[in-house]
Amino acid sequence: MADHESHGGRPSGSGGHAGGEGGFGSAALPLTGWRRTFRSLSGNRAFNFLFVGNIGFFFGMQMMFLLRGWLIFDKWGDAAKLGEIMAWVAIPMLLLAPVGGVISDRVDKRNLLLVAQSTLVVTNSIVAALIVTDTIEFWHLRIVSVVAATAFAVSMPGRQALVAMLVPRDQLLNAVSLTTAAMNASRIVAPPIAGLLISPIGIGGAYVVATIFYIFAVVATFALPPMPSQREQKFSFFEDFVGGFAYIKRSSLLMGLLLIATVPMIFAMPYITLLPVFAEDVWDVGSVGFGLMQAAGGIGGLVGALTVANLDASSKKGRLLLGGALGFGGFLILFALSPSFYLGLFFLGLVGYGAMVLMTVNNTAIQLIIPDEVRGRVMSVMMMSFGLMPLGAVPAGIAAEAWGDVRPVVVIGGALCVATMLLFFAIIPSLRSLDRRLEEEQAKAGLAAQKDGSSPGPGRPPLAAEPASARAD
Repeated sequence: MADHESHGGRPSGSGGHAGGEGGFGSAALPLTGWRRTFRSLSGNRAFNFLFVGNIGFFFGMQMMFLLRGWLIFDKWGDAAKLGEIMAWVAIPMLLLAPVGGVISDRVDKRNLLLVAQSTLVVTNSIVAALIVTDTIEFWHLRIVSVVAATAFAVSMPGRQALVAMLVPRDQLLNAVSLTTAAMNASRIVAPPIAGLLISPIGIGGAYVVATIFYIFAVVATFALPPMPSQREQKFSFFEDFVGGFAYIKRSSLLMGLLLIATVPMIFAMPYITLLPVFAEDVWDVGSVGFGLMQAAGGIGGLVGALTVANLDASSKKGRLLLGGALGFGGFLILFALSPSFYLGLFFLGLVGYGAMVLMTVNNTAIQLIIPDEVRGRVMSVMMMSFGLMPLGAVPAGIAAEAWGDVRPVVVIGGALCVATMLLFFAIIPSLRSLDRRLEEEQAKAGLAAQKDGSSPGPGRPPLAAEPASARAD
């Protein structure tokens, strides 16, 4: 294959080394102390633009999540409706994520993000106009949710793949950690902003503010260099679609990591959808308390992501993965059983910490063991978890409404998260040898870098003219 493909498709001068311009700080300065935490941003202009655009995207998304949940519960007062709207989000994401992965591997990823983010600007603007004119109906939310979820499903594999394509392999854990840290910083700041804006300017006005953040993300994405597909050999859309799943099937480790990214989340993540019920029915703390609950999880997640950002060299990533999952599920149980609002906030922070350690280490491990030419398709399967998670909110919302108590629903979800994680580590031997496999991948990248004189890129050295479906473990 062409030399640029073996480097992960990074544009010249855009990243993958510390020699670019305009990064976070100066590449000439020693990356020690706090600077080491942000080393993947140092001197990497392209990743800087992607990072800044992600901040705008995450702020808009987190504000929209809170506002939509509050709108539904305030206007219709039905926990089951919260679950239903999440189903309208989940189904397109679940069905279209693999298609989005194929598209991501075939087209310019920058243009794909521009189209998807512009779609979100339009859908948010429509909802804001309907709220301001007091003509919003529940069926409007159904339609808008489907359109927004489709844009998210088609673009998210490309967004995930771009991180790995713009930074070298030895900085990938740091880059993924900073990206998740930005997401959780938005969870800290955006929900309280949204909650506090409801009173003075109304939900419609708050939706306008969320839309402005999406517009900011579009502007930052325009600054990215073109990121076209660098594949030398062309395949049909169907061959690409089937080839991605064939590649996953051949790797027991990849299958295990994708199961970890999906199954525990189905059981545990519906707690986010049910937070308005805790705010209103359990603790009676209103929209401000709801925003504080979102922020508490975000603070914990931010601390977790920044902690993992400094563990690139750790040889115990398997233990981090397992510990994060057990902490996520265990602290979720304690949150649901908390007798007071403030104790619940404390446990929500620990829930966020465990969840972010789990997701960051798992995401990085997947990115490290897959080659660039199949990266979008593999990440699309992982993105299917974003569809399955809200789908899990449907029975959770129905159960909470039927039982008249949301607490046992969340306790059961946390317990199932812990049980499934232990089961996967027990029955999939390759998960228990994860650290050895990651060390082997790092060594391969180092050898490839010595041969061509480049810094080690995120993808494994590809084989010339060989379909991705033919290679796995």
